[in-house]
Amino acid sequence: MFKCPAFIEQFRQSIFNKLLKSKHRTNEIELKHKTIYVLPSKLGGQFLLIALLNFVMGINYQNNLILAMAYLMVVVLVFTILTGYKNVRGLSVNYLFVNESYAPKAPFARFQVQAKSHCELVKLVNKNVESETVSLQSKETKTVEIALKCSDRGAYDFDRIKIISHFPFGLVSVWSYIEPISTVFVYPQPITSEKLDTQLHENDEHDGDNAQVKAGNDDFYQLTPFVQGTALNKVSWKHYAKTQQLLTKEFTSDASQELALNFNMLTGNNEHRLSQLCFLVNQLTDQHMAFSLTLPNKHIAKGLGVHHQRACLQALAEF
Repeated sequence: MFKCPAFIEQFRQSIFNKLLKSKHRTNEIELKHKTIYVLPSKLGGQFLLIALLNFVMGINYQNNLILAMAYLMVVVLVFTILTGYKNVRGLSVNYLFVNESYAPKAPFARFQVQAKSHCELVKLVNKNVESETVSLQSKETKTVEIALKCSDRGAYDFDRIKIISHFPFGLVSVWSYIEPISTVFVYPQPITSEKLDTQLHENDEHDGDNAQVKAGNDDFYQLTPFVQGTALNKVSWKHYAKTQQLLTKEFTSDASQELALNFNMLTGNNEHRLSQLCFLVNQLTDQHMAFSLTLPNKHIAKGLGVHHQRACLQALAEF
């Protein structure tokens, strides 16, 4: 099978991108006149070719029946184009989120599809990956998921997702695009690390050393703002009853538990070290323990909770 040379494909893609401009680069799009494209499908092209052959044969043989058939086929194709356009007009597609993914598993993007009027046989396409085909009643909303083409660790720009329908008869392709303004993160594959006491070292300074848990006592130390993910038994409920403000009780034993994860203190190649750090980040978050993360190109200060976990995992993905 003939394959188009790479430079021709790149040129075609650059022209295509200029024609599209940035009108599809958004997290939510409503399909209307300026964002809907219509062309005969492969089946529609064959249908049109047969209509043209019938027309030529009807002219040559002066056969009115064959000419009538050719005209009828053209009318059907025009009807299909108008019906296909009307089918998707007013359709809204809203990007929701991408699920958390660890290499080598590819992430899934979730979209919300809503129709102003009855809409048939719409699906999302990402290169050669297709979502399920959905049909919607008037004002109905459905959620559609589609796999993204990225399974290696890293941070990726969002692919341009095609919204397409071949309704009715499959003779035309009616499509549009949505290109969410978002970064897709694929985290390192977590690998069970060695025991914490061999991976974590004392960290009195931000000098890149790991940290171990210091001994402490249970004397009250201070109140700190509540961070999502903190155990509820550490919340100062008396203070909340008075001020309606969530604060966390911190004891001297908590203050002494300063854990620092450091890339340079682990062994193995880069990917193996990142995988170990990924495991430790998730483990310490599950244990509601505060920690910092030091990479050769970035330092994330001590914190805890799911937001801190996400920031650390994204830093590992970007490394």
